[in-house]
Amino acid sequence: MANTGTLDRHRSDGFTLIELLVVVAIIALLLSILLPSLQKARAQAKAVLCATNQHSIGQAIHSYLSEQRGQFPVAYQYLDVNGNTVDTAQPAAGGYLHWSYALFNDGEVPAESFRCPEFENGGNPRTNPGPDGGDWEDQQVDQNGDSSPNELTDHQAPRMAYTANAAIMPRNKFNTQMSFGPRINRLVRDNEIIRTGEVIMVTEFNRNWRGEALPQGSAFLSKSHRPINPFWHSGSGFDEYASMAQGFHYGQPGDPTYGLASLNAIQDASALIVGSRGSELNAVGRHHPGGDKYGGTANFLYTDGHVERETVHQTMANRRWGERYYSVTGDNTVVDRYGELP
Repeated sequence: MANTGTLDRHRSDGFTLIELLVVVAIIALLLSILLPSLQKARAQAKAVLCATNQHSIGQAIHSYLSEQRGQFPVAYQYLDVNGNTVDTAQPAAGGYLHWSYALFNDGEVPAESFRCPEFENGGNPRTNPGPDGGDWEDQQVDQNGDSSPNELTDHQAPRMAYTANAAIMPRNKFNTQMSFGPRINRLVRDNEIIRTGEVIMVTEFNRNWRGEALPQGSAFLSKSHRPINPFWHSGSGFDEYASMAQGFHYGQPGDPTYGLASLNAIQDASALIVGSRGSELNAVGRHHPGGDKYGGTANFLYTDGHVERETVHQTMANRRWGERYYSVTGDNTVVDRYGELP
């Protein structure tokens, strides 16, 4: 009897194989329930951080406006080797001067505020990344075709997760030799904006850096300095400079998509911001939770300083890019809407 009691006591001290399998199964079940919730919480936290950085950018822009008598910065300009802005048809020897530089170089906001944790390396690289190899991407070349770190460095935040509304922050096409059309760019003042709380100033890039880059053979030339042209013109399409006639629209007639391609169609694509694939809206991010048939959401910074998370389609359907193409000359009214909510 004593021996039997000893054996029973030893048997009760451990787990049988079946008991271990049951425990493992329960743990696996709990993980399958908890992990999606944790992943959603992590995605929401990243979206909030991106929005927080965007809000900081908005505060810095408003400080800039107060110093510049309400005049918005230029999206980008060309520089000579001495750092002076120049009006040429092609990028100059000194690279680009980007709107972000006016903010962090003057101490209004740190360069890190232009990053978003949803992006690999925090954001897309500069066209001319400079001497630090960490600022370069694989397969990247600069404006001179160089693929190795060198001294040519754009005056721009090293990593750029955000891009401007071209109707608010103009490109550098201030003469017809640069715009290749009768329209040219003009500077915009904040008191021109109709309903500032409803007009986008800054949004997020597509997190695929090649999406805003130009293919150069097997390499890519980053175009992270470029703003987004959200409009279509009945006479000149996505070229905002080629016609002086009235005719800017939210989307092409009869097209409720506003030129948006599916997320699968663009997630590995290139040249989304240079017009060769249609609407530049495809270069806007869709990587945050929520969304519609075109993909997820992005954060949008409005000209009054507040940030909202929406789908790109919503911003077009609700006319959130402006009632005028403020930054171009001529009749820049945005006329009848054509798209409809899906």
